[in-house]
Amino acid sequence: MIIANFEATGLDRIVKWTERNQIKAIDALALKQVLNTLNISFTLEGIDRVQSTLICELKDSYVQQSQRYVTMDAGAYRLPHLEGEDRQKTEEIIGKAFQLYTKMSQLKDLNAKGRPRVENYLYGIPIEDARYILPLATQTNVSVAMSGDKLVDLFRLLNDKKYGAIFAEIRRELSALLPEALTVLLPAEYDSDAQREAIRDFHREELAKIDAENNLVLLSCFADLDMKVGFGALTSTSQKTPSQEMARFGTEAATKARAVTQRVLGYGHESIAEQARTTFGMMCSLVTYHQQLRHRLSQNYREDLAELIRDTDRPVKVPDSIRQSPFYAEFMELVEECKGWRRVIAQKYGFEKAFSLLLNCDQIKLIIATNARIDIGMLADRTCMNAQWEIRELAFKKLQLLRSLSPVLYEKALPSCVLGKCREGKLSCGRQAEVKARYLSVDR
Repeated sequence: MIIANFEATGLDRIVKWTERNQIKAIDALALKQVLNTLNISFTLEGIDRVQSTLICELKDSYVQQSQRYVTMDAGAYRLPHLEGEDRQKTEEIIGKAFQLYTKMSQLKDLNAKGRPRVENYLYGIPIEDARYILPLATQTNVSVAMSGDKLVDLFRLLNDKKYGAIFAEIRRELSALLPEALTVLLPAEYDSDAQREAIRDFHREELAKIDAENNLVLLSCFADLDMKVGFGALTSTSQKTPSQEMARFGTEAATKARAVTQRVLGYGHESIAEQARTTFGMMCSLVTYHQQLRHRLSQNYREDLAELIRDTDRPVKVPDSIRQSPFYAEFMELVEECKGWRRVIAQKYGFEKAFSLLLNCDQIKLIIATNARIDIGMLADRTCMNAQWEIRELAFKKLQLLRSLSPVLYEKALPSCVLGKCREGKLSCGRQAEVKARYLSVDR
């Protein structure tokens, strides 16, 4: 693992400021105010997907190497320290996963150029589906750009007691690139498990509503989303207070609010959509969870990664292309072998060293709170036929549920081709008529 391309603005100012004011310690919130106009960029090269997942949860700008470009060689994964036979067994299982991935995603023509389509794969299993068998030990590269205040959150994660040695190398390398005057002010220790049970208890009832069958559930929302957005629009566009306007509308208030919402959104003033908020429960593979993180816009609570190891009965997510292939039995046998072995590792070494054996097909539960403006943008991306199939299915379910709450507010939460021209260019799916027919038939 190396940290490359490091660049930061304002670090010299931090050093001078600490010397001038003789600052040896400072409250985290105050430090964030000092750092928030600094800019920091670097790449994390050769980290594993346990590390990248936890880092990307901090929700700044992260660009991660696609698993489309993973090479299945001896250096393509990272493991924590394990004793002789335990390491050998772990490497054997990971080797099987890499071999199965390679077999499933064989191309018909190895010399073909461009991004392959499904029909270009020997068994009809694209790389995007074959990767469901890959473990989180798989290496990746992540490009990071953040405002300086995010260093506080990053160092809290890097020093989290819960993750022990997972981040030791990254912490050491990054600290060496920062002036000591700053690193002594950043969090040196943190225990995210301190209130784990209380937090877990708060979310327990909602998480219980989510399962593999009910993998997208509306948990809560404002009583009338159109009214909420209409109030917001009237706050900006009327001399009267929103309450006076609504009182003037009388029994027609709901209809009027909907009309106001439609009119103001039609002007392009999308910020009013932020007044409408919803909370959903989702259960998805770790593949799709990472794609959810990429948007960086929602407020999320996810269950502890250790739950995926404890819950021995939880089903994994298997792509149809694999389920209907000659590799399905081998896929499931390897999943069960991996599940059994990582429980052994967790018992002997602790959960942090078993996380590397979580698989992309493992399913995690999360709670997602967003506003309508965020959802409109996310759904426009994720209902596209070029979106990965699992997140597209979840996006379509969410679109149906949101449209039932407000057909006006989510009118444009659609792929670009439905509203006009496809923005995918040469990568267009070429099925515009089919996509239009599907999405324009959603209850509005």
